[in-house]
Amino acid sequence: MRPPYRLLEHTSDIKVEIYGADLKGLFTNAATCLFDLTLDLDKVRESRSVPVSLQSADLPELFLNWLRELLFLFSTHSLAIRRVEIGSIEPTRLKATVSGEEFDQERHGLKVEVKTPTYHQYRIDKTAEGYRATVVLDV
Repeated sequence: MRPPYRLLEHTSDIKVEIYGADLKGLFTNAATCLFDLTLDLDKVRESRSVPVSLQSADLPELFLNWLRELLFLFSTHSLAIRRVEIGSIEPTRLKATVSGEEFDQERHGLKVEVKTPTYHQYRIDKTAEGYRATVVLDV
């Protein structure tokens, strides 16, 4: 089984390639990637759930907005996200529920602080295996 993401060479930020058999898998794996890079995901409990609803002009923008929303929930609401359940997804809309708990730096650690996903070298592709997104995360 293919891992949900892999790190790529980049000089100053974090460049990742994220995979999914379908759009639900891609968006779920993007959340896993983001929080696995940020903190000790194994130590995050699921004590709180938050609904997320997004609408964007197209799929590439929706994907970046998804990452931005997850970072917003983490930075402004201290929500360390452990699990994502995608309710519905279309190329321009997403409804999901994210579950986790309040961030505790002592227990969760903080590996790296991701500021935002960037447009630099960003792409999202449909492949024979499903979907692949390549994104540089500003740290």
